[in-house]
Amino acid sequence: MSFGSIYFILIFLPIFLIVVRNVPIWAQKAVVILGGLLFYVLNAGVWGAAIPLTTAVNYLVHRHVSAIPPDGRDAAANESNRRKKNAWTAAVIAFDVMVLAAAKISGFMPLGISFFIFQMISLMADVKDEKLGLKDFCLASMFFPKLIMGPMVRYSDLKKPLLAAERQYMVRPDGLERGLKLYTAGLFMKVVLADNLATLWNAISIAGAYGLATPTAWLGAVGYSLELYLDFWGYSLMAVALGLMLGLPLPENFNEPYSAAGVGEFWRRWHVTLGTWFRDYVYVPLGGNRRGRLVTVRNLFVVWMLTGLWHGITVNYLIWATFLFVFIVLERYTPLGRLARARVIGNAYTAIVIVISWVIFAISDPTQLPVYLKCLFGVYSEGASPSLAQFYRLLRTYWYLIAAGIFFATPLPRRIYDRHSGKNWFILPLLVMLVLSTFFMLHNENNVFMYYAF
Repeated sequence: MSFGSIYFILIFLPIFLIVVRNVPIWAQKAVVILGGLLFYVLNAGVWGAAIPLTTAVNYLVHRHVSAIPPDGRDAAANESNRRKKNAWTAAVIAFDVMVLAAAKISGFMPLGISFFIFQMISLMADVKDEKLGLKDFCLASMFFPKLIMGPMVRYSDLKKPLLAAERQYMVRPDGLERGLKLYTAGLFMKVVLADNLATLWNAISIAGAYGLATPTAWLGAVGYSLELYLDFWGYSLMAVALGLMLGLPLPENFNEPYSAAGVGEFWRRWHVTLGTWFRDYVYVPLGGNRRGRLVTVRNLFVVWMLTGLWHGITVNYLIWATFLFVFIVLERYTPLGRLARARVIGNAYTAIVIVISWVIFAISDPTQLPVYLKCLFGVYSEGASPSLAQFYRLLRTYWYLIAAGIFFATPLPRRIYDRHSGKNWFILPLLVMLVLSTFFMLHNENNVFMYYAF
């Protein structure tokens, strides 16, 4: 039962919102936590216990850390207390990392464990000098709209809404209306566009890369790139929408990445909260770009290797991360950076590099990956006889989805939505999106979000 499930939309979500709105204000946080745990268990099954158990361990450590006396007049005691706080925080962060590593290595991956662990690490680092109650701690770590696939939220972003929830109802008409509109847009991207584009990549993957014509290889690569974007952006919009409905706003996770000029700029716009996490908790503590070129390159390398490992432990993720790292360094320190910043040429260059990178990301089979990459550039295996028949057949079937995906990858949809979503006539296109989404949800039960795997 995902955010794109008919059961979630027609049964779970309405009942959940009605219950939250009608319990006493003092009880609504607890209801949101319990409802979120129910949603998670329905999706994750028995392995989902890892997340509440990890939360319990972290909360107990937080209670201990927050009980260490604050700064006083004795400088020696202050330094000792500071070291104790840092030691306990470091210990529990090490525990969290071991939980994630064990999940990655064993293959028993609780749903969304990578997102959860990263957010737990930032929470423990950010609140070591504060004292959170159990309900606020659980909402900061396990608020279900962001639990499975982000956005990754800092406690500072949730602090004011959590305080406001002590005095007013979380589910309010203005947030409910804005959330429903945004949810409909995200749902449409996921179940109408992304899920149908997925069949293009599946068809090419099943056939295999051997003998794949170059136009067909590029068609599949572009289709996969758009599928991944619309799937993840659609989810992120739905998560933000649910946050609005429940009075706990979440940050935007995408900022028109395919309009970027340069690979570095693309990754500042794609999955913004993950990039911010690595910047604040890895790149800057290592020294950022303040200690010279060599150290900066080292820090970038560490960040990208960790980014690759965060996505998975198969070799293709490390190749993918290295590929992007190389282009980011070249853009920073060679004339390629000036080319990347030229809007038309830079946009085209960025799109080509990113599409190739997604092919590396998608193909975990070490025998198929080099074959596919060669096909992109017209280099075929010995004895292969590529034909354009498959390309024309797939293009006739998917051209309108590719066109729609490219349109949604431009800045136009966001501008149209921001300018007109408050107008009465905008209800009509939203209703059309909802009807189409419902139709495809009823005819496609296996519409799992791609990033659930992480």
